[in-house]
Amino acid sequence: MKKRIVALAIGVSMLLGTLSGCGSAEAEKNVSEVTASTGASTENLNKEGFPIVNEEITLRVFGQQGPAQQPWDTMSMWKKYQEMTNIKLDFTDVLSAEGYDEKKSLMWASDDYDDVFVRAFLTNTEIVKYGTMGILIPLEDMLDEYAPNISKHIQENPAILSRITAPDGHIYALPALIDLTAARDEKFWLNKAWLDEVGLDVPKSLDDLEAVLRAFKGTDFNGNGIDDEIPMSASDADTLIRRFAGVWGHQWQFDTWLEVKDDKVVSYLTDDSFKEELMWLHDMYAEGLIDEEVFTQEYAKYLSKASGNLLGLFFNQADDAFDSTDYIGISPFTGAADKQYVQSAPIARDNGVFAISSDCKYPEAALRFIDYFYGDEGSIMMRYGVEGENMYFDEDGMPRYNDGILDSPNGSGTEIGKFTIWPGGGAPQLVNEVNCEAIASKNTLEAQVALDPYVPENIYSAPLFTEEVNDRVTVLWSDIESYVQTTTALFIRGEESFDSWDTYVQTLKDIGIDEWVSIYQEAYDNIK
Repeated sequence: MKKRIVALAIGVSMLLGTLSGCGSAEAEKNVSEVTASTGASTENLNKEGFPIVNEEITLRVFGQQGPAQQPWDTMSMWKKYQEMTNIKLDFTDVLSAEGYDEKKSLMWASDDYDDVFVRAFLTNTEIVKYGTMGILIPLEDMLDEYAPNISKHIQENPAILSRITAPDGHIYALPALIDLTAARDEKFWLNKAWLDEVGLDVPKSLDDLEAVLRAFKGTDFNGNGIDDEIPMSASDADTLIRRFAGVWGHQWQFDTWLEVKDDKVVSYLTDDSFKEELMWLHDMYAEGLIDEEVFTQEYAKYLSKASGNLLGLFFNQADDAFDSTDYIGISPFTGAADKQYVQSAPIARDNGVFAISSDCKYPEAALRFIDYFYGDEGSIMMRYGVEGENMYFDEDGMPRYNDGILDSPNGSGTEIGKFTIWPGGGAPQLVNEVNCEAIASKNTLEAQVALDPYVPENIYSAPLFTEEVNDRVTVLWSDIESYVQTTTALFIRGEESFDSWDTYVQTLKDIGIDEWVSIYQEAYDNIK
């Protein structure tokens, strides 16, 4: 059975691709019926501007109120937006986080569904299952006309489709969009104070890095007479290996150890280049240049080392947990491959932040309603609340929180959660350089500049699978991940000889790495 997906653009469609469907005939019938039902009267709807509808309508909302959030009906953001749109929101079924999953399961088992799902934490399995059953309506045919902001992002970043396209070719739910690269990858933080003290330049190549790390080793920078300085560290061994896999020219696609070359999905876990990376890490570890606790430490201990100024080079997304005064962001190191990459997260995150049920009488209005938050003005409202009440614009036109929010003794998340729903994640939102004040400091943004040239052009998200395929992927990956984590640690620590590399490769094949890759290949073929 063949399905088709409409890939989206502003004004004209980008492409119309034929997709290989996995659903049953009954599931296709359900989707067809729901698709037809979205053609309800739009006489009351304005396609542009505000209000969205001329005569007031009500949308019932199903979602989760986060622990750091006040009741949604008290939030200034929602109050203001209801006035702007002429759409009233019924928050009766916005539930507390405690016991939420159980309550959501009971909701699915009922025959009465709220109109829209907002911050409902819909899982990939739920999206595929209840989409193909006809409970969630397909959105793709409405996006171009009623969601121009979302369509624009998809046109500019077609890899977003990998996050939202179900195996049958339909789009049943929308993601959060993190357009801010500084929020999607871990910076290479280098201790510039240490570097200046040993009299070396910022390392550009792997050879330069080795020289810097050796100069850091054994130098008593804090003058306490204790050899507690660590030349290089990471939160865990996986992070360390991933950061240097990019140095060895490998990307991080589908949120795992995969990349796409000439439309072919491949894993580099069995490549000789991956072996070379592990051999280099082994040499650095044997010299004492890598934190010996990288295989066992808790994240809190890692951050305590960073905040205690005990690390020369380390990796972290932001500087919120340590004082970055003495640190600079640097680029991946040359010398191991022709091109280096930053293993960055995809733009589309938190899939399932918004969906429309088949019981909704106003799907077009509901889609217009949520699309606002993916545009410039709406994203500021979602992130900052209402001008005059929660925020203001400075002399440069940049949004700023009112005093007492970012510096609140209760924490900024708690203060922001009084007037908008994004703290805690899972919200339908766009995060970019304009609206990121709460999550990205000036130093974090500056550190990102060194990485931007190495971010892949397309970053594919973990795809949506049918329940059956997802179960198989879970089994395969559980075995692959366990073996890779164990064996790479042994290689780096020198407890396993690299003479056994062929055995490592064959074991991964026996576990099923080729089948695992082929599943992602099929998913990629469905959206390319």
